[in-house]
Amino acid sequence: MIKTTTYTNEETAEVVNKKERTVGNQFDDGTGYLFWNRKYSSRQFSDVPFPKDMTDSEIGKYTKLAKCIWRDSNMLAYRGNGGLKPHTIKTIAKVLEISERQSERFVRKMMESGLMAKGTFEVQQTIEVHYFISPLYFFSGKRINNTLYMLVRKQLDLVFPAWVRKKFVDTGGNTSLN
Repeated sequence: MIKTTTYTNEETAEVVNKKERTVGNQFDDGTGYLFWNRKYSSRQFSDVPFPKDMTDSEIGKYTKLAKCIWRDSNMLAYRGNGGLKPHTIKTIAKVLEISERQSERFVRKMMESGLMAKGTFEVQQTIEVHYFISPLYFFSGKRINNTLYMLVRKQLDLVFPAWVRKKFVDTGGNTSLN
């Protein structure tokens, strides 16, 4: 289906711009309804098991955090006053409804297990800590960028083909990591 949008000058009624775009069928008799196709989401990979030492409670917390992944980055973030804000230990504690001390222990364990990573970045002349979910377990986007690769390289190198690892190494990266 082709959708046409026409922009007109309200004073002169003259057509200023006209855009046409192809829009997929929202409902198909054979395959059904295209559900929330414009929503931001993350995918979970069912063939990648959680580490055996994770408790059900930790899996639940981790899954709850996955709903906080910012699109196309795997960074834990939220929209706050002034735009995009990275989650901190304090805001993670609020999301998980636990104390800051418990949040700190949980995040540390997830990083030690390779389920999360922490990056330190300079943003507008201030140093910010950003937390990322490993794309092996949940992924928001279609492509893994160089920053995310460098943060979770140890885990990704186990599943990426050699030519992909080489490409990432060849392109380098100016990412300040912790």
